[in-house]
Amino acid sequence: MAAEVIPPALAGPTEHGTSTKEATTTTLGLLKSEWELLTLSTAVKLLLFPTYHSTDFEVHRNWLAITRSLPMRDWYFEATSQWTLDYPPFFAYFSWILAQPAALVDPLIVSLHEGLEYSAWSCKAYMRATVIATELVLAAALLAHARIGTQRTMKIGFTDSTTAGPSTSYILAASLLMHPGLIIIDHIHFQYNGFLFGVLAWSLWAAREDHPLLCAFLFSSLLNLKHIYVYVAPPFLVFLLRSYVVPVGTRASDVGRCVERLITVGVVTLIPFVLSLAPLALDGLRHEAGPLGVLAQMVKRLFPFSRGLIHAYWAPNAWALWTFADRVLVKLLPRVPALRMFVPAGMLARFDASAGSGFASASRGLVENIAFGIMPDISPSMCFALTLTCMCVYMVKLWQTPTYRSFLAAVSLCGFASFLFGWHVHEKAIMLPLIPYTLLAAVDYAHLRTFVLLSAAGIVSLFPLLFTPQEAPIKMAYSIVWALLVLGPLQKRVFRPVQSNLGLVVHRLESLYLWGFVALQAYVSIVHPMIFAQAGHSVVLPVQPVLASPANATHASAAAAHLASDVIPLPPATAIADSAAVQIDADPPLPVATPDSNADGADEAVAVDTAEFDVAPPTSDSISRRLLSTPTAPDTPSTGSIQDQPEATATTSKVQELTPSESSMEFLPLMMVSVYCSLGVIWAWMRASAVYLLSEA
Repeated sequence: MAAEVIPPALAGPTEHGTSTKEATTTTLGLLKSEWELLTLSTAVKLLLFPTYHSTDFEVHRNWLAITRSLPMRDWYFEATSQWTLDYPPFFAYFSWILAQPAALVDPLIVSLHEGLEYSAWSCKAYMRATVIATELVLAAALLAHARIGTQRTMKIGFTDSTTAGPSTSYILAASLLMHPGLIIIDHIHFQYNGFLFGVLAWSLWAAREDHPLLCAFLFSSLLNLKHIYVYVAPPFLVFLLRSYVVPVGTRASDVGRCVERLITVGVVTLIPFVLSLAPLALDGLRHEAGPLGVLAQMVKRLFPFSRGLIHAYWAPNAWALWTFADRVLVKLLPRVPALRMFVPAGMLARFDASAGSGFASASRGLVENIAFGIMPDISPSMCFALTLTCMCVYMVKLWQTPTYRSFLAAVSLCGFASFLFGWHVHEKAIMLPLIPYTLLAAVDYAHLRTFVLLSAAGIVSLFPLLFTPQEAPIKMAYSIVWALLVLGPLQKRVFRPVQSNLGLVVHRLESLYLWGFVALQAYVSIVHPMIFAQAGHSVVLPVQPVLASPANATHASAAAAHLASDVIPLPPATAIADSAAVQIDADPPLPVATPDSNADGADEAVAVDTAEFDVAPPTSDSISRRLLSTPTAPDTPSTGSIQDQPEATATTSKVQELTPSESSMEFLPLMMVSVYCSLGVIWAWMRASAVYLLSEA
């Protein structure tokens, strides 16, 4: 890299923690430029208070009400709302802390019954303010990353000097604090990922600064805040073993010391689990289920495995392409019989059998319960095997080269593996590989190019989360400004080596792919709505559900409302019948890698069969959910049962199938975004894996 000099006005921290002009720190140890960034970040997020918020807003509000209104032993049993508590105890304690001042702001915020679906301005302002306040954990961690510590240059692989503007580390830290993904997910859609990623960033910082016990404690605490981070636990385990317990160069005579270190790091890792579970177990002594029953109920809430392969809106991963391929083949085979000679006999037999039994619509089942028409079905065990295999490859490399940079790459790649091959992945889980990989973006041009591709695909894949017209210019304009201020300066600071002819071809194809996002958004945001608004389609689905008992009706209605939430619709011109029927499957599949399976709170342990249902009254959420979940076998009888009431069963529900033109009207843009982004995410993963396995030292 070229030599760089930090200008005094905009410079970030230097090797000793201060800029060349600001030798002294300001209030709370922050430099003037750091205060300016924090102020700008806060101002932008305050301006987003009036924007759309998803059902996750009600999820977290209800958790505040649960933790404040009920004794601890009842938290994981409470089910007044369908948005039940399904995060680990540390996050429940976190919600309890936030609930205390909430009662002073507006008592309805923490009202268990009267506060249901409450979203007055006082409630919205308080909840959004808590997101901004708790995100200071991330801001502080990023500041620590930006400031050069001992031997940091050698560990990261790039210097912080610059010829113009802030330092490279300062740009990367600012890019994460102002990241469009966090803006969309946390400050509009509504969640607390900034706070959680802050804890992750602190654990990464502790690893960088050679504080292994602090690293173990922080990451263990993170697992007790949100168990989804178990997917990046293997790199922490291997890194701590190879950098602290059994470091490189250990001899046979050091076995005693290694055992002592193993016990030490094991105890430190277990401390957060004890602090998390012990209060719940002790209070469980006063519950009729007892301490073990209370803990078992918590585990049941944390790990509901009764979900389908794909979330209602396809996350841009391998299964999006798999499902897309199935849909294309099902549409083409009846129209182009010549294609049959290129399709394996087993897949043809599957298709013919499905068509002969009244197969209605390939690769679309009721709310992520996918039934494929041609492509082989994907089982939970297959997802687990693929994810674990990828992780094992990275762990072998990390064991061989237990450097900090190798560790950082392994954390990101494990996030990649769980996102691409996990079971029931949410689109928001793209942040799991993206956050740690950002810290590697300036290492060299290969890392930077991978970062650009991942950022573009990851950010655009989150756009459908914000489907209302008033948020459309916000998400696009903000993302473009972020890219200009972050990616532009980084490309000028990272040396681009002379590439081979093949490398130039690949580079041009990647650039063409990046420009393709302009065409994609132009069609999705402008062309498609104009075309189908003129068409003026309207879809009415008469549904006549028959329920075996009143209890079933209650559960079906709650499940339908539950499953109709947290989706990514586009403004439709449709109408839906005011009735619902849902079939619940009581037999959960095997535990597998499932990124963000509980990350929304809105995804309770509910699995459904292929009977169609609709939600009344019609909303944009329910419309999109229905269009994404056209039944594969509308006449299939319901034989499942509600998990907590095995006697209650729902019978057959018949619905009218959407015509291809009607369903494609709303589904096409979502499918296009998911499939196009999945190409970029998969290619970024392949690039990142190749760089790590072939050249990472």
